[in-house]
Amino acid sequence: MARFLFIILFLLAAGRSTFATGNEPAQKNEIQNENQTGTQDLIPTASQGREDSKKSFGMGLSVGAVTIDNQVYTQIGLMPEFVIGKFGVALDLRLYIDGDGNIRKEDWDSFDDILEKIYYIRWGLKGDPFYVRAGAINNYRLGYGILMNHYSNTIEYPTVIRTGLQLGVDTGNLIVDVMLNDFKELGHKQGGLFAGRIGYRVLGKLELGISTVYDRNQFAVLRDADKDGYADVLDDFPTNGKYVVDTDGDGVPDSIDPDRDGNGYTDNSQDPSIPDNDPFFDPSELKPTPFKIQNAADRDQLAFAADIGYPFIQNKTFELTVYGQAAKFAYGNGWGYSAPGFLAKFAFINLYGEYRVQEARFIPEYFSTTYELERVTFVQDTSGNLEPVTKRQMLEMVNTRLHGYVAGADFNIADIMIFGAEYQRLSGKSGARDVKFNTLRGTLDLNTDFVPKIHKAGAYYYQQHAEKLFTKQEGTAIGYTLQYEISPGAYLVLDYRQTYRDVNGDGQISGSNETVKTTNLQTVFTF
Repeated sequence: MARFLFIILFLLAAGRSTFATGNEPAQKNEIQNENQTGTQDLIPTASQGREDSKKSFGMGLSVGAVTIDNQVYTQIGLMPEFVIGKFGVALDLRLYIDGDGNIRKEDWDSFDDILEKIYYIRWGLKGDPFYVRAGAINNYRLGYGILMNHYSNTIEYPTVIRTGLQLGVDTGNLIVDVMLNDFKELGHKQGGLFAGRIGYRVLGKLELGISTVYDRNQFAVLRDADKDGYADVLDDFPTNGKYVVDTDGDGVPDSIDPDRDGNGYTDNSQDPSIPDNDPFFDPSELKPTPFKIQNAADRDQLAFAADIGYPFIQNKTFELTVYGQAAKFAYGNGWGYSAPGFLAKFAFINLYGEYRVQEARFIPEYFSTTYELERVTFVQDTSGNLEPVTKRQMLEMVNTRLHGYVAGADFNIADIMIFGAEYQRLSGKSGARDVKFNTLRGTLDLNTDFVPKIHKAGAYYYQQHAEKLFTKQEGTAIGYTLQYEISPGAYLVLDYRQTYRDVNGDGQISGSNETVKTTNLQTVFTF
């Protein structure tokens, strides 16, 4: 009953990200992509929400604690922001200091680290005839969202910092949008997630659009600290680029270990005068060398979409846009469509809904909030070794036709609280088995103007394509943020986020190492 009430509460309002900027593709100067503030923004920084400020200079200073890779660091950060005309830049300069007083050096020892210090650099603002922005990306939508919706490259911040790109052009009739998830993936990993849409208003406000999303290398999401091409999770020596495999776990690489299987006999003599003497040695029992990220097979994903939309009603009290969209993956020939769909605004209430149909090997909103967590996951093979599985490969498990709906709304309750939620339910049959895909997104934001000392407060819950909601699984994100005003220009900031990783590949989330908790507690000063 409690879970039912939770769903009802969130369905009172939804798609806050869809309506807060009113970015229906059919409307001029309201481009498809979104990057608003609030709980949709997963990075807490002092510069957030000031990007369109009239101030030419701003400065944030933060001091606090943060958890990275399950280790607590003291954080000291400077966040300067400069705006000159259409040009703006904000930096995110942070030092992480461990319990021994040592600065985390891996944040400052490469060119990639320099890129990570750019929170954003931009020309123009979203909605301008020309707009370009590099840095963090939150809540990005392509067209009406059948392929990419609510995408964020900040889902793993600060453990993983990505520097992406957004570009927008709107000439009045022609609309172009382009996105890249992370410049750093273009290097030795040979990756990069690219998205783009071209829209054109052919008859008055009737808009046609075509989109494509290309993930050049899904395995590029895997961390590779020593840049030897082997993912850290599969590399027994993740910080030493010379070695990779250690079968017996004794800390000696197989390539120079005289006793690779650890049974006390020599099977890999390093001295010509000492012969191998292991009567039980079986080469098949040695750990295999893992694949290289840049050479992985079936590494890319490619998809195409088309959409059409028309704003039938546009006035001060009521707006109604009707649309349809369809998409197809290049691999597996999976496809789906949404029609009819509608976006409506009435006073302070925003509503939207779609009827969706997906054929086998297709998932709507494939590139979503938690996509960076889902690009590659792991399962155990018959030998107990970890085997990577891409989201593209997971599509093979979607072997039946599903249909259903997505619906949501959002509204402001007495200017005190803003609720938002979106619920998708798709169902079908696979033989005698019922198949269900449920997606729930919920946001709750407090209008802090009515609460003394509270500068910002919000919470969110995302769960994608779950057979049963509110279960622990990859593709789920839970979090909240609170900013308390200590004095004018000084805030105590608490930001918490929880996601899940199936580290041992057993198909279940269990143990503290498979629940990824990111806690950021800091004092922020703005000038």
